[in-house]
Amino acid sequence: MTVLDILIKSLGLTPDGKAVVGEVQFLVKDCSGNTSRFTVSCRCQTSRRIPPDALLIGDAIRQLRRAPEVRCGDVRLEFAKSLKPLASARAA
Repeated sequence: MTVLDILIKSLGLTPDGKAVVGEVQFLVKDCSGNTSRFTVSCRCQTSRRIPPDALLIGDAIRQLRRAPEVRCGDVRLEFAKSLKPLASARAA
């Protein structure tokens, strides 16, 4: 499975401001060449050092790696060469 694109569908803070919540959408290509999109819901504690978008993407990738087919080794998780999933938009 190759991740071709990552899009944050929603980004916000909880009412108390202690957590970032949002949905991260992945565009993936399977070994057959078919592409599909799926969305992961995330919730992370805020950080003064890590931007909210990077927190959500990091958590979404963590969840993706824990998917049964990836975890057991049936499917290998890869990223498109042009994609830098954990690079902040500010660093690009």
